[in-house]
Amino acid sequence: MASRGIQSREIDQIIERQMRQWELGRSAQVNKEREAHLAAGKGEVIDYITISRERGSGGEQIAKILADLLKWQWYDREILDRMAEDMKVHKSVVQSVDERTIGWIEDWLGPLFTGRSVGQLSYYQHLAKILLVIARHGQAIIVGRAAGLLLPRQRGLSVRVTAPFELRCERYAQENQVGLKEAKGIVQKADRAQRSFVRDMLNTDLWDCRHYDIVINTEKLTPKSSAKLIWRTLDQRRVGEEKL
Repeated sequence: MASRGIQSREIDQIIERQMRQWELGRSAQVNKEREAHLAAGKGEVIDYITISRERGSGGEQIAKILADLLKWQWYDREILDRMAEDMKVHKSVVQSVDERTIGWIEDWLGPLFTGRSVGQLSYYQHLAKILLVIARHGQAIIVGRAAGLLLPRQRGLSVRVTAPFELRCERYAQENQVGLKEAKGIVQKADRAQRSFVRDMLNTDLWDCRHYDIVINTEKLTPKSSAKLIWRTLDQRRVGEEKL
């Protein structure tokens, strides 16, 4: 229980720190730089990287290394869920953007959830709104929660991190000090839950590679090499858009 409390405080501290950075980032200078970039015909700014990962593939570690390389903030499932489920935090996050952005978010979400049954719809809407706010602020690395499938593709880089099943189980067993048989059950359950979450939220197939700009198999790549590969892909996306 104590460790869970510590983790909860750490999540709150991350969110509070990010809220302060967003407030500082709403300066006129930041807006002028973005406007100048677009006016110069340099195409869209890449504001975020989404990382969809299989359990045991190393996606979380890759995200943290990439965040250090780019000096961007990373968001994992725990942070995103706290932002979506805690109504006080959720309200503060949404209020961190202007009315024009809020209008854009509502327009984007409208068709997405039309005709859906209630169920977890409220949570899905809150989560989607949080993802869109984070994307709008920019310089974000978002891990999981179907971010790459929900956010506008033209402003982000969508990544899928995978590895062979047996290897993922071996890694999980080693990292969590459990037997291989137990690890297999946990990894299989995580795969089913992840696929079910995306299907229920967006009615799409998580494993369809057409959803992603790059798919990385970490069987023969270290987390650092994978992070650098994503960084290089980001640079190439920027170069490609500047030539349009």
